[in-house]
Amino acid sequence: MTDDARVTAQGPLRLTAFALPAAPLLALSVPPLVFLPPYYNAHLGIDLAAISVIFLAARMFDIVANPIIGGLQDRTQSSFGRRRTWLAAVTPLLMLAVWVAFIALPPGIPAFVVGLAIMVLYSSFAAMMIAHLGWAGELRPDYHGRTKVLGAVQVASTIGQIAVMTAPAIVEALGLGGLREGVHAMGWAIIVLLPVATAICLWAVPERPVAEHRAKPAPGAAWRAIVENSALRAILAPDFLIGVSQGVTGALFLFYFQHALGFKSQSSIILLIYFVSGLVGVPIWVAAGRRLGKHRALQVACGWAAVTLACIPLIPAGNFTFAAVAMVIAGLASAAPTLLIRSMMGDVVDADELASGAQRSGLFFGLMLTTTKVGLALGPVTYAVLAWFGFDAALGAGNSPEAMTALTVLFAAGPAALNALAILTLQAYPLDAKRQEEIKVALAARAAAATTAP
Repeated sequence: MTDDARVTAQGPLRLTAFALPAAPLLALSVPPLVFLPPYYNAHLGIDLAAISVIFLAARMFDIVANPIIGGLQDRTQSSFGRRRTWLAAVTPLLMLAVWVAFIALPPGIPAFVVGLAIMVLYSSFAAMMIAHLGWAGELRPDYHGRTKVLGAVQVASTIGQIAVMTAPAIVEALGLGGLREGVHAMGWAIIVLLPVATAICLWAVPERPVAEHRAKPAPGAAWRAIVENSALRAILAPDFLIGVSQGVTGALFLFYFQHALGFKSQSSIILLIYFVSGLVGVPIWVAAGRRLGKHRALQVACGWAAVTLACIPLIPAGNFTFAAVAMVIAGLASAAPTLLIRSMMGDVVDADELASGAQRSGLFFGLMLTTTKVGLALGPVTYAVLAWFGFDAALGAGNSPEAMTALTVLFAAGPAALNALAILTLQAYPLDAKRQEEIKVALAARAAAATTAP
């Protein structure tokens, strides 16, 4: 069997090994958004306005850093594999960044030091994510095969999120502490899981070498292609809108469920139910992508999210059963945007390669992470908005009616409208299964011609 065939023939065990790093990596997507801001506020003494600036600045840094990192990865030359090299090299840095951001920062530390720690955390996280996602997009060149690979990645991601999310719930249930101890437990879980998962992936899965005939990615030409690439723009627009929606709901989840709905000790369990439901929903959306096409399935998922978010304020305060059922329903679509957009981006990379001759998975997935993170960055900005309305987390349900109304509108109505808008932007997406197959055939013909040329 040739090296290329070994890469493409993904059996269940090899596919599982490939997906493993996504578990600790995507586990990192929730804590910085949901748990670190309240932790920094309550235990490090940093006010909400400063926290908004810290997380916004770190995300804005990603606007520049992510495409640069992706471009560097595309130009990396290594017999070990360009994506595998980056995964191996960045793992120790990300472990150190997690230890600092989750465990080592002491109370009273200056806000700018916390900002530097978050910036290093985000940058090292991005480097590993771009490498893994770029590799995932290259692992299977076919429309539905790519969705299968990224479906496995999404399952691993959700399992990792659930595993880390159980840490604060277990800490609370066993009476071992509160938010501080829960954040520390999440940090240690990621530090332990990350090197193990990455090592298994690198040992078990070979990386397809870059074909000799492919053009070398050129940064200037890449930015020009981005401006001209309508399919790329048609993905980045809904990705940004969905990112804003997820950033806002993630940032305000604990505030809303603890203070507006009265789930003081059950909010972590309710959030865990939401992510478990998302795991159950992954095969549903893989099947929907196969039946409807990826962008149509994504439109359905955005509609689902818009309706369920708009209905969140109907949950009776203190009614755990009602809230749990609502989270099961809402959570079924939670994994769909990540899964489908990433699979669609792999198709866009193929279309770009046909047009430009360069394989630029790193750059394009870096851009996707940039729009996602810019959207997520706007989540903590809501803390400043709430502060303007007089909201104080220490007051809990004792906040003014105006402050609680602002919390409800920000948490439910705004994200629902953003998901509805994402449906409209997806109308312009031009790549379906038929077009992607045509691109695949054209790329294969080009590769064959290059191989047989004298």
